[in-house]
Amino acid sequence: MSIIMSVSALLSALLLLASTVSASHYYGGTMTFDPRKNPDGSYRVDIRFKEAYHSCDTSDSWFCGSGNCGSRSTYVSGRLDNSPNGGGWCQTEGVMTRTVSNNSPFQLQKSSCCWIYNTVSNGGNWRLLTHIDLGERSDTSKPNRSPVATTLPIVRIPQNCARNYNLLSCDPDKDQVRCRYGLFSANECGMCNQHAGFTLNQSTCTLSYSVNASRGVYAFELVMEDYPTQNITLNYTAMAAAVRTPFFNASSNPPLSKIPLQFSVEVEAPAPSCIQGEYLPRFLHPTPHHGEHLQARVNQELEFRVKATATYSNITDVVFSGPLNSTKETTTTGEHVINWTPTSENYGQHFPICFIAEAQYGSRNYQSEMRCVIVVVEAAGPRAQVSCTKDTMSVSIERATISGIHGDHLRLNNNASCAVSSNSTHVFTTFSLSGCGTQIEETVEHLLFKNTIVTFDNPNHIITRKNVFEIEVMCKYQKKSSITTRFDAHRPAVNFTERGFGSFSYQFEFFQSGSFRNIRNSNTYPLEYKVGEAIYMEIAPVNVVQNTEVFLESCVATPYDNPNYPISYPIIRNGCGVDETVNIYTSHQPNVKFSMEAFKFIGQYDQVFISCSIIICQANNPNTRCAQGCTNGTQVAPSSHVHKREAAIQTGSHFVSQGPLRLRRSASLTEAISPSLNLNLVFVAGCVMAVVAMVCGMMVYKSRGSKVNYQLVKSDEI
Repeated sequence: MSIIMSVSALLSALLLLASTVSASHYYGGTMTFDPRKNPDGSYRVDIRFKEAYHSCDTSDSWFCGSGNCGSRSTYVSGRLDNSPNGGGWCQTEGVMTRTVSNNSPFQLQKSSCCWIYNTVSNGGNWRLLTHIDLGERSDTSKPNRSPVATTLPIVRIPQNCARNYNLLSCDPDKDQVRCRYGLFSANECGMCNQHAGFTLNQSTCTLSYSVNASRGVYAFELVMEDYPTQNITLNYTAMAAAVRTPFFNASSNPPLSKIPLQFSVEVEAPAPSCIQGEYLPRFLHPTPHHGEHLQARVNQELEFRVKATATYSNITDVVFSGPLNSTKETTTTGEHVINWTPTSENYGQHFPICFIAEAQYGSRNYQSEMRCVIVVVEAAGPRAQVSCTKDTMSVSIERATISGIHGDHLRLNNNASCAVSSNSTHVFTTFSLSGCGTQIEETVEHLLFKNTIVTFDNPNHIITRKNVFEIEVMCKYQKKSSITTRFDAHRPAVNFTERGFGSFSYQFEFFQSGSFRNIRNSNTYPLEYKVGEAIYMEIAPVNVVQNTEVFLESCVATPYDNPNYPISYPIIRNGCGVDETVNIYTSHQPNVKFSMEAFKFIGQYDQVFISCSIIICQANNPNTRCAQGCTNGTQVAPSSHVHKREAAIQTGSHFVSQGPLRLRRSASLTEAISPSLNLNLVFVAGCVMAVVAMVCGMMVYKSRGSKVNYQLVKSDEI
């Protein structure tokens, strides 16, 4: 019997130890709630709570502290974000739904050991408490909703740099929000410290750090409360009504709700400079402003971008705290894209997202200010279907969901030549991923092709007063290997139509030698070259247009079939050879022949596309851009200032592209880089993979007058 009791005691001790370990190394947490009345008279309370530890912990160990807390009907949880900096942390969010039989107040609690070990107070227990009052408000006829709040688990500041942390204090009921330190007597905190060197403005929820506080981690256990802006009454089904008044002082009427807001602040070694943008990151456009409201739509993916800079340190990451299932990607241009798709259950609710940019200088890590935004979830927007193939995008939008917009006043990306068709039920279009102004964007994992459907008044005008919204469409492709399966066919001739010149076609071809007699067979595309091998090219009319000449204005090489791709290498600019190996053999002719030595982009890009801009002019006219030839950028091309009466002497610029060119695998490193290539001019590629699999089509709806950022809609959800 004694042996059995000893084993039982040992198991109890081990379980207690396991519970303590799983809940130790605590960085902070918070809880918010949104209640609604059910048709049967009961109440549903949607509760979101975030917690952060050294490792991810998705358990739910909240218990009822007082009142009727009802029963838990659903619960899901998952990781939000993590960072190796600041000791290493992982923040998770749990989404819990509770069903309560009446609307009397109740409290939920959670507590354990311990705060992270290196706090200035040497760690200690922590406690979280949320006070939920479901009394029906006399001003809204609904239960009270808590303020929405979140924060990063740990924020870091150099010892010599003053900083204000504006804690998000938004209330869906437009109540006054206040913040204060938790009280031990009310079970609102574990250590309940009020730290020297920090000041809390309770009315604005701003935590200010002066300077020269001792280095270390400080635990902040705050309580956020909301008060009505005028006297209101809370009505209950099982108890007497209660009056709530605006805040007067700490001993006045109780608040409408209490939620915990707990986090850590680490005071680090002094920085060489406290100026944002030097060592400490500084946010750039298009980063949202602090407190900005972003409108999202049900079942449409919200997207907003964060970009930061620092002169002396390198931006390494953007860490964020947002709703469950939000994600983050980084583009090759240094923007961090945060995405989240609300569901129908989120309609009418408010969701906070906070973010911080992190940078590294040597062994030191620095943080930017913390910014927070509010996402307001609205009803679903336009219903559309976006279909993607390896080289086209097709869009079909239900006309009933874009009422007031005439199909004849829609086009792609302000490009009059790329029309959008319509019938009585749908607006639809199909276009090339490399045409109609389609833009390409690259992240670590995806390639994104984007275009925009816009409204216009007159095809000859560049402004519109009917542009009440824009619809951005997107194809998203997964990158998985170092070989591309896209754009592997010979490019057809490009057709142009211009006043004074009529319709004409030009073809971009590659030749086997400098004699320009034998065209490379179109069936052999993609063409293969050795690095350093001569490439012979010609741009010529399919049918010769009498009394014209072609001017090779510019050529650029890119790893993808898009001349505007951010990774590019200039070959010809303003009619002048930029690459030192380029040769232009003809001038003032209906065609242009040129050559250069093959190269590859640094990294594992195995292909090169060449896109050239050409201008067609009247032959032997000294007033044309063709007659000027190479200008080295010192003269303004006539094409940019031609008057209407001169329009027929030359065309505008037109892009002609061909590729891809594949670089044969080299047996040695010395063969892989051309000695004649100017490596200083080659953009170093940061991504080493290309497209092999399509993910989905997406759509963005932008409404003028609403602060809508990118809202992406998966094609299988709309």
